[in-house]
Amino acid sequence: MKSSIGFRSRWRWQGYAFALPAFVVIALFIIYPLCVNFRYCFTNYDGINPNARFVGLTNFENIFNDPNFTLVISNTLFLVVAYVLVLNTLAILMAVVATKAARRFANFYKSVVYTPCLLSMVVIGFIWRLLYDYNNGLINEGLRAVGLNGLVNDWLGNISIILPSISMVVIWYALGYYMVIYFAGLMAIPVELHEVSRVDGANFWKELRHVTLPQLAPSITINVVLTTMLMLGSFDLPYTLTNGGGPGYYGTTLAVWVYRFAYDTMQMSKSFAAAVVLAVIAIGITSVELFFLLRNERRMS
Repeated sequence: MKSSIGFRSRWRWQGYAFALPAFVVIALFIIYPLCVNFRYCFTNYDGINPNARFVGLTNFENIFNDPNFTLVISNTLFLVVAYVLVLNTLAILMAVVATKAARRFANFYKSVVYTPCLLSMVVIGFIWRLLYDYNNGLINEGLRAVGLNGLVNDWLGNISIILPSISMVVIWYALGYYMVIYFAGLMAIPVELHEVSRVDGANFWKELRHVTLPQLAPSITINVVLTTMLMLGSFDLPYTLTNGGGPGYYGTTLAVWVYRFAYDTMQMSKSFAAAVVLAVIAIGITSVELFFLLRNERRMS
């Protein structure tokens, strides 16, 4: 008995030793910056002078009273809703198509859809800025070539369509990644369930609704939370695509707003406070999503 206890204790400490390097990295690059951020958001820190003065909730008051606050929040929520709903719907449908296609075509199809994920978001942003260009962009040139001059638009300069334009690029970029997750979930569904549904006379849509989606519930939970967090914290693609969040603040998300406070207007403490607001919103939204999605999983199981 004593030897088995000593054996378990030794393995436990060896496990702690293996985890220590990862914990040190997390502490240095995540926990410590979070603590510093939380400290400075209550000061008048300007990014240079280390002797910042405590100002209480002044930075948060300035953020909530900022004339662009409502616009930036609505931009962010629009992109989150569009990204989560449209991306996950398309990813599920494309994953289903991949399972129905012939094996050789399915492999080619998955490779093509996944290819954008291999590129840097910054590169994607600059490529699509060229495609969206009003005068020489491939999209407008193609519309002019086929005589659809009425559809030619300033995709990143027109404030009424800039958010859908950003959404389309972000969805195109990430679609393959989430399709692969759904494809793995589909492969884990017992074949017998599909065979029984077909014997009972279920068509494609009934099979999708009553067999596929309930079995995909864990994958849907993972992807909805991941897509929400990614869009809330996305900076590089929206920033490069809109050349800094323009025109005005109509292309600015919360993550880009944090950057603009810090490096465009040099309001570092206000930037820290905006980052805290972003974190609170992200935690709140994902907590609500997890509550309902996990409850839905338990109901379906």
